Amino acid sequence: MRNDSCNLSLEVDAAGLTCIYSLSFTLGLPANLLSLWGLYQLGRSSRGIQLVFILNLLVSDLLQLLTLPVWMLYLQKGHRWQYSAAGCNIMGYLFYINLYASIMFLSLIALDRYLAIVHPLSSRRVRTGRVAGLTTLTVWTLTILFCLIGLYPSVFDPETRLCLERYPVSVRYARFKIATVLMGFLLPCAVLGYSSVRIGVTLRNSPSVSDHDRHKIVGTLTLITIIFVAIFGPYHLVGGYKFVAFFHPGIDHCALERSLFLTYRLCYGLTSLNSLLDPFFYIFQCRDARRELSRSLRCLGDESDTVASHDHLVQSDNL
Repeated sequence: MRNDSCNLSLEVDAAGLTCIYSLSFTLGLPANLLSLWGLYQLGRSSRGIQLVFILNLLVSDLLQLLTLPVWMLYLQKGHRWQYSAAGCNIMGYLFYINLYASIMFLSLIALDRYLAIVHPLSSRRVRTGRVAGLTTLTVWTLTILFCLIGLYPSVFDPETRLCLERYPVSVRYARFKIATVLMGFLLPCAVLGYSSVRIGVTLRNSPSVSDHDRHKIVGTLTLITIIFVAIFGPYHLVGGYKFVAFFHPGIDHCALERSLFLTYRLCYGLTSLNSLLDPFFYIFQCRDARRELSRSLRCLGDESDTVASHDHLVQSDNL
């Protein structure tokens, strides 16, 4: 299929995006569901700031994963939306809302770790369940409003039946995308980088922390930052170039779209891998969550085996 406005060969991204979406969905869905179950079991016996943020992170990831089959069908139909305009708008809003809610909760998790390690005493008044709940509500509200305003009035083109695509883009949408690069990528990236550096300096100067624990914490934070940049960086950096260039005087908008179409679309699909990686970094590295998840899964088998396996796991973790 070709788009009438810019004569784009839209089908060139179908194979690459379908592979990425299939990988994210088939592996990410069970990983997120298992992680949610493990955190639910953990939350029944303990409360924590991190638990609130991680739960919301997984919910946003799960909602985004559930939209992937629809987008794969959209690709297979040659970028022609098969459903109503309202359905397209809902899917489009869900994509952006959950993408940036996920990024915000990643930033909050890093910021909470920074406060707990660098300012353990002075941060006690703000590191409470009430503050975490209000912060979560604020993040969801602001993210929803931001995306609704930026994508208003619709992400569906009734003439071409494109959904969340328009070639060339409108001036309003280009401004919205520049704002997402600044507030949805560069700012969170700065928060992650600054938190990792300050935590590393604090741990290095702390005699009570062993070298093993120090290297493990700093290494994990560094890896998370690198993964964040690798997953979200291409989409936002290529998009930043594309939408800033859009306002350059004399620019041929369609030529710009043709030159970046495939690259930008694949970078767009790459962001879905975040929903696959989050459970591994934030849940499977958490010993208590793994313990609860392991115990819950073993409850499906013999009860005596469950107790023995759980006791062995606890003893191994304490070594």
